[in-house]
Amino acid sequence: MAALVALGAAPVAKIFSTMEEGPIPAGINPGEAWLESHGRSLGHFVAGTWLKPPGRMSLECREAATGRTVAVVPAGDSSDLAAAVAAAAAAAEAWAGLGGLERGQRLTRLATTLDGDRRGTMGALLALARGRPLSRTLGADLDLGLRLLQVPAGGAQLGPPGLEGWTPLGVVAVVLAGPCSLSALLWKLGPLLAMGERWLGILGTVWGPWGQLGTQGRRGR
Repeated sequence: MAALVALGAAPVAKIFSTMEEGPIPAGINPGEAWLESHGRSLGHFVAGTWLKPPGRMSLECREAATGRTVAVVPAGDSSDLAAAVAAAAAAAEAWAGLGGLERGQRLTRLATTLDGDRRGTMGALLALARGRPLSRTLGADLDLGLRLLQVPAGGAQLGPPGLEGWTPLGVVAVVLAGPCSLSALLWKLGPLLAMGERWLGILGTVWGPWGQLGTQGRRGR
């Protein structure tokens, strides 16, 4: 016990009284560090770029567990939607033309990349978004989300029976109301991407690249 206290660990009695799980290993929360690297000011992620139109009302992204503001994003309008639709349409033909085998392989690589960052930035951001300890977040959100991505990826590589000659529809809008977890998002997107569709997310709450982050509020213009 004395050795643990000397190392800076909380006494066992205090841990049981507060049920605190302790800091994320390595001492630096990679999710907070990622937000800091973006100046805690995000945008609409379209075609690999953060769109931050000037003069927009700002919406606050809040940590689910504490309600504190961790970042802000500009409110979207029809021009942002048009830009997203145009970007998705421009990429639709190339994605559909890859064929099921290649699409499945790319989705598998995406799942592998997400899994490799499970205790890094991705896991920490999900913990902020869902208001859960990191250990529960990895199982409840990330692991389930990965399975929901891997299953359609495998199906695309094998070729779903009865869908021979399938022609992708093109750009598909996915309308989601928050709060929505990463697993809920991938549950919708995995099959769409595997079948060769391009998707456009229309969301009712503030989202980052990892999913919904707390509740939204107004901060002015």
